[in-house]
Amino acid sequence: MNEKDELDEIFVDKNEPADKKILVEILKPFVTIDSEGVISFSTEYNKLKESKKVLVYLLCKKAMCLKGIKDIIEPSKESEVIGKAMVSKSTSKNALYTLYKNLVKKDKDGYIIPNYNLLKTKTLLLEKSE
Repeated sequence: MNEKDELDEIFVDKNEPADKKILVEILKPFVTIDSEGVISFSTEYNKLKESKKVLVYLLCKKAMCLKGIKDIIEPSKESEVIGKAMVSKSTSKNALYTLYKNLVKKDKDGYIIPNYNLLKTKTLLLEKSE
């Protein structure tokens, strides 16, 4: 008999597949992405706090990878985030190392938002209290 371990409820699966529906719900108000991976930011994106723009950019990279856009890898170096998300270096550091350190993970290639944190990220980005 296969007993369920109660602890399973608090552990996340590192390999959990991305929920594309949640990803679309998060990104739709803020960006469009063309077939070559060029991101166009909306006026709603421009209204976001700079720190939240970091999260949106990391999610754009995840979406591009899921779509299979050529030569795009999900992890982003900090310098890439600064340039592509159009945020200051201090904001990027604050977002990646302090504000969202529980949402964003760093590996040898850069920063990503793990699939198991998509729902938390959605709640944070779409809350109205700025």
